[in-house]
Amino acid sequence: MARRGGKASRMRAGYLRGALSRCATQRQMDVLAAYVAAGGSVPDAADLVGIRPSTVKRHLADLRVRLGLSTEQLIYSGRAEGWLVVPSLERPLEASTRDRHAAGD
Repeated sequence: MARRGGKASRMRAGYLRGALSRCATQRQMDVLAAYVAAGGSVPDAADLVGIRPSTVKRHLADLRVRLGLSTEQLIYSGRAEGWLVVPSLERPLEASTRDRHAAGD
């Protein structure tokens, strides 16, 4: 534990401002996907992932700090760039499209 001003600090280094890497963890992306799948409900996202609502909030806050984006911007950029996959929002390929892809056309 580090000492600040004579008091022991229990914060882990990863939670200090500016100490987070710019890369999101897989768990954070999973929590964001659950949040989207739950329609923006923190309690429902927590149930989907099997963690507490406060942990969902912590993961979302860490993502916002790491990437410098709002939650809405995270969702938009994640979906647009393909790193945020929410199975309930994905459309199945139509049969004709699947056949063309399988045939190499």
